[in-house]
Amino acid sequence: MQGKILSPQLISGDDGKRYEYDKNDVINLDGKDLAMLTGSQVEFLSFDKRVAKSIYIINENLNVSSILSADSIRSARLKALWGIGLLFFNFILYIGLLFVNFIQDIWQNIGHIIIIVSFVLYSMAIYSVSKAAASKSLFINYIISVIISFLGIFLFFMLAPSGASGVSVVFSLGTMIALILAIYLYKIHDELAGLSGSSLFLWAFWIFVVSVPFCFLFIMFLGFVFFFFIPGFGGLIMAWVLLFIAWWRLGKVEKR
Repeated sequence: MQGKILSPQLISGDDGKRYEYDKNDVINLDGKDLAMLTGSQVEFLSFDKRVAKSIYIINENLNVSSILSADSIRSARLKALWGIGLLFFNFILYIGLLFVNFIQDIWQNIGHIIIIVSFVLYSMAIYSVSKAAASKSLFINYIISVIISFLGIFLFFMLAPSGASGVSVVFSLGTMIALILAIYLYKIHDELAGLSGSSLFLWAFWIFVVSVPFCFLFIMFLGFVFFFFIPGFGGLIMAWVLLFIAWWRLGKVEKR
């Protein structure tokens, strides 16, 4: 008999009936996540009216909805890779903005949308990993880091520099917020490294921490001190690449 996977526990048969099943009865699952296979066509045997056995997937249906809704490591990896990739694309547009004026129109039109989408995808990835690892701290630390980031951006615009005293206040406050943010970012990447067994998460973090000040110096001096560009933006690219590889290699996590 043929049918369609409705959920990790339920199959809809072509006869109009619904059959319960166990993932161990899926012959060619090969470690795939059933939550991401919703809608896939299957063949199966049934020795009673409610249970499916000897299930064989004949046509996989990996759709965006099932990938986003799944909380498996595979789903988390895909969401993180898409989030990092989109943010990197936006970063390249910003680099072009520094040197080519016509890119400004492109970045203003789609840059903010890309940032929001990548942020949502990466947040979902962190949540999926924390749930898969039964971690009580990973997602909480991530949320705290997000709040600190938005708080820093808000205060920066509220206390926009007005004279030497204004610059001093913003610099002092910004440095304090950046240090607190760095602590929580370290906690996040340290836990990801521990859960996955990959030190690339920590390498990406440290390179990012070193690169960000050079980026600010380059922007503050309006590019006149080109020496800051390579360790700044070049370092950010290296950090992104390492983080991308770390997520790409993520296969399983240890339970906490």
